Formats: sequence, structure tokens, C-alpha cells
Amino acid sequence: MSAELTKNLAMTGDLQRMRLGWVTRLLVIIGVAVLHVFSYNMVNEINGRLSSSILNDFSTVVDNWIPYLGWTFVFYYLGHIYITICASFIVWKLSDKKFFWAVYTYTIMIITGALLEIVFPAHSPWPNDMIWVQQFIHEKIYLGPYACFPSMHVALTILPALILFSVIKSKWIRILSTLMAVLITLSTLTLKEHYFVDALT
Repeated sequence: MSAELTKNLAMTGDLQRMRLGWVTRLLVIIGVAVLHVFSYNMVNEINGRLSSSILNDFSTVVDNWIPYLGWTFVFYYLGHIYITICASFIVWKLSDKKFFWAVYTYTIMIITGALLEIVFPAHSPWPNDMIWVQQFIHEKIYLGPYACFPSMHVALTILPALILFSVIKSKWIRILSTLMAVLITLSTLTLKEHYFVDALT
């Protein structure tokens, strides 16, 4: 009786430790997401108060070659799903050590990106005749144009695609993830959400 009770208590303790790990991972992932949203809004708030004469112009001849393709909004906004849901799943699958390294990388990247956006303030090259979907999202969901250089949309798309290579062994999933990252990156340029230099940086 006593041995059985001890065994049950031990199993309960194991379950609690497992649950603590699950809760900890969830809270950390949510924390990184909140940090990104906070940084994005902070940059837009700070840079939005600046005079337009202070904002940098990062346009290059490459941007003139890239046409505006409204239909690529599909890939651009799919990026938000990839950045949140897919990235969370990929990071979740990492071992504890790799998980925390990924969290450190995300955190440093987000903070560094925000600081660069403040040090080098710029305005996204939004077109006047953008497709209605893009216009609707800009108006109804606050997406400021001042978190421009560098493009965190690109950074947060490429990072999970790279991390995925240490988690998933399937060749086809790796190819699909790489293709998704490339299409999302290109869509930031064809939707004129970012300059070429923003994406490259």
C-alpha cells in the first residue's frame, strides 16, 4: 500500500515537472511575441513623431526594377502565420538547450532590429495605388510605416526556416519551408512594404 502510494506520488511529481516545462515554454514564446509587438509599436511611435526631412531614403535602383504586384499579398500576410504559428511549433520541438538558444537569438534580433530602426529612421515605400486588401489591413489593423530598416518581417521569416533544419529531417518539408521563406521575403518587396536594402539587412 505504502509502496503503491509512493509510486503514485512520484508519477504525480513527474507530471507536474512535465507540465511546468510545457507552461514555461509557452510563457517564454508568448513573451518573445509580446516583445516583438511592443518593439514594433514603440518604433512606429518614436519615428512617427519625426519630421519627414529626418527620415532616411533607402531606395536604390533595384527598387525601381521591382514591380508592384498586389496579388503577392497572399504570401506577405501568410508570413504572419508562418512567423507566429509555424515558428512557435518549430521552436517548441527543440531540446531545452536549443530552445533557450533560439529564444536568446530571437530576443537579441528583435531588440537589435528595433534599435537600428530608431537609429536609422525611414518610411516604408507604400504605393498610393495599393491593392484593396493591403489598404484595408493598413487602415483597420494598425501597421505603421516607420519600422522599416531592417525588415523584421524578413528576419522573423528566415530564422524559423533555418532553425527547422535542425528539427525536421524531411527533405520535402525543408524545401517547402525554404520556398515559403523566399516567397514571403520577395513579397515584402513586390508589395512595396520594404526597400531592397531593408530585406537584405
